[in-house]
Amino acid sequence: MNKEEILKKARQENVNGDEREKELLIKRDAFSLWGLTVLGIIIMIIKLMRAQPISDILSILFCTSGLGFTYQGYKAKNKWITASGIVFLIACIYFFYKFL
Repeated sequence: MNKEEILKKARQENVNGDEREKELLIKRDAFSLWGLTVLGIIIMIIKLMRAQPISDILSILFCTSGLGFTYQGYKAKNKWITASGIVFLIACIYFFYKFL
């Protein structure tokens, strides 16, 4: 391989960003998901202390977890993770129905 072929191959491999950028995106998404989860739990606690229903917050939390697990399981071809995600999505639908 000459220099031009190596550079062309490297550009094709890094079309979606280099490894550092990919790692930053993954960590950013995980950080924001944890932030959403913590905020949801805090709001649930406040709503429970005020004797308000928490179905809306539970549907949001189950939706984010369910979508994440379903996507991960589908891409990794792991039936157990996919099934867990589907169960979470069903719980999301149930709590959203209770909210309505």
